[in-house]
Amino acid sequence: MDKDDIKLSDWGRIFLGDVPPEFIIEVILRMCFIYIILVISLRLLGRRMESMLSRGEMVTLVTLGASVGVAIHTPERGLLPSVVVIIIIISLQALQSYITSKNANAERILLDEISTLVENGRMVVSEMKKSRITRERLFAALRLKGIINLGTIQRVYFESKGVFSIVTYIDEKERPGLCLLPESDTDFRAEINYNQDFIACRNCGNTVSIHTIEQKCTFCQGNDWETAVKDNS
Repeated sequence: MDKDDIKLSDWGRIFLGDVPPEFIIEVILRMCFIYIILVISLRLLGRRMESMLSRGEMVTLVTLGASVGVAIHTPERGLLPSVVVIIIIISLQALQSYITSKNANAERILLDEISTLVENGRMVVSEMKKSRITRERLFAALRLKGIINLGTIQRVYFESKGVFSIVTYIDEKERPGLCLLPESDTDFRAEINYNQDFIACRNCGNTVSIHTIEQKCTFCQGNDWETAVKDNS
C-alpha cells in the first residue's frame, strides 16, 4: 500500500480493509466452520488438552491458532488448506501419544523427566540448577500450600508439565527445618515457633543439631545457617 493511500478519514479502509462489506458475512461463515473443526479437533485430542498442557500439546494449540487465523481473515485463501493442517496436527499429536505410551525412552526425550527438588526436608541443589528452578519459586509454591517449614516436606517433584507435586510427612513427629517465609517479613517470622536446638542451612535446608559444630554443610558445602523452624504453625 502506498503512503498516499493512507488517510485518517478513510473509515471504510480502517474498519473493513480492502474487502467489500459482504466479506463480513463470509467471515462469520468461515468462523463458524473453523469453530466446529476446532471443537472436533480438541475432542479427538483428548481430555488432557482441557487441563494442564505438555510441550507437545502447547505446540499443537499454537499451530492450530496460526493455521485458522489465515483461513478466517484472508479472503483469497480457502478453507481446505487449514483443514489439512489441522488433520496433520491431530495425526502428529496422536502419533506422539502412541509412541510415548509404548516407549519409556521416547517419553523421557519428548516429555522430559521428573526432577526431585526436595528430599527428606532438604533441597536437592543440583536438580534445582538442572531444572533452572530458583529457591524463590520453590518457596512460593510451598507457601501457596500453607507450608512454612521445609523440614515437613518428604518430597517435591517437578513434573514434566512444569508443576510441583508436594508430598508431606503424614506422622506427627516434629521435624525442624528451614523457614520458608520471606526474610523481609520480619513481623511474621517473629511470630512463628523456632527450635533453638537445631540450625538449618540457608542454601539447601539441611538441618543439624546446634550442639554439632558445623562450619560447612555436608550436603552443599554452604556455611550460612539460621535457627530452624519448630513446626508448620
